[in-house]
Amino acid sequence: MQEEIMARLRFGFTLAVALAWMTTAVAAPIPCRTVIVVAPFPAGSNTDAIARLIGEKVGEKLGRPLVIDNKPGAEGQIAAVDVRRSAPDGCRLLFATSGNLSILPHIRRDPPYDPVRDFTPVAEVGRYNFFLFVNPEMPGKDVRSWVEAVRERRDGHNYATANNTNLLAFTEIQRQFGLRMERVNYKGEPEALTDLMQNRVQAMVATSLGVPYAKDGRLRALAVMTSQRSPLLPQVPTFAEAGISDLGILPWAGIVGPAGMPGETTDALSAAFVSAMEHRNVRDRAEELGFSLNPSPAGNFAQLVRDQHAIYGRVIREVGLPVQ
Repeated sequence: MQEEIMARLRFGFTLAVALAWMTTAVAAPIPCRTVIVVAPFPAGSNTDAIARLIGEKVGEKLGRPLVIDNKPGAEGQIAAVDVRRSAPDGCRLLFATSGNLSILPHIRRDPPYDPVRDFTPVAEVGRYNFFLFVNPEMPGKDVRSWVEAVRERRDGHNYATANNTNLLAFTEIQRQFGLRMERVNYKGEPEALTDLMQNRVQAMVATSLGVPYAKDGRLRALAVMTSQRSPLLPQVPTFAEAGISDLGILPWAGIVGPAGMPGETTDALSAAFVSAMEHRNVRDRAEELGFSLNPSPAGNFAQLVRDQHAIYGRVIREVGLPVQ
């Protein structure tokens, strides 16, 4: 009987040591109790919603909380600079987008960072769906008639931008159709879409955050910037179908950390993010938000960042986006 008790105690001790080792093995590459992901747009934005959706599952995978820290402003530059200056320990990450990593460095005379050199790619998250929305009081039920209405009335038309993809896409629309509209800047899409519904601005290229308002008639969606129609608004044509040139860009999103993160830290974080995005409920909710998940590990994502940096640079020069 005593031998049986001792055997059970030895087994219990061995199991406890094994569990402790497993916990340490997961936690060791990341020294902090809480992982913070800095989001470049305000609460309520499409980016914020995706970051929080994924973050909950990632926290479960890492065995510690993952907190979203919203730092909007300067078209994503504030958040990116914050993370670039952080310690490379995996405790403070950036929810990066094509807007602040692929576009912004090309439109600053003195770029605040190099998207390839100054960050450690962790994992790709996915792709945004962008729509051309207009206020429903605007004449025209499609792109062509809307363009004619704007041309006929040469003043009094404004367009909103809340991120660099908004800006790049609308600049191309104006260039292609010879339009002249005044730009109004916002820190995030929620505020911009509110003003669009109230006709303070008349048009905007925005993420699927505006889809519910298009469904209830408070906005009109004229086109979607994807190769295929969106299941959220299947009646809305693609940019190509509506006669808008394809920019050839990917409105991507992903997770990066500061440059110099240890390989084991990057690998642990990458595995947690990719695994979190494979959950069915995460995928279903992302689809409802109009966001296409495309979870890819650090190596693949690093190549995407390099490729898109070059592609966006070429497109920005062709479109003539002004350097500030």
